[in-house]
Amino acid sequence: MQKDLTKEEEQYLLKFGEQIRRLRKEKGMTQADLVFEAKVHGNMIGRIERGERAANLLQLHKIAKALEVNLEELFAFEKKL
Repeated sequence: MQKDLTKEEEQYLLKFGEQIRRLRKEKGMTQADLVFEAKVHGNMIGRIERGERAANLLQLHKIAKALEVNLEELFAFEKKL
C-alpha cells in the first residue's frame, strides 16, 4: 500500500481492485491478457487488483475498453459501499 493513504482510501483501492478482478475473470482473461489488451505496464493490473496502485484516467479508459465495459462499470462497487 502507498504510505500516504488513509485507511478509507486504502479500502477504496482494495474494493476497486476487487471490481477489476471480478470483471476480468468474468471475461475469462488473465492479468497478462488484460495487460496486453489494455496496453498498460506489465505489473500494473496485479498492483491495481491488490490495491497497491491507483490508476490514472487514461489507464482506466484503456482498462475499461479492454474489458469491453463503460468507465462507470469499473466503479459499480461504489454503490455497495
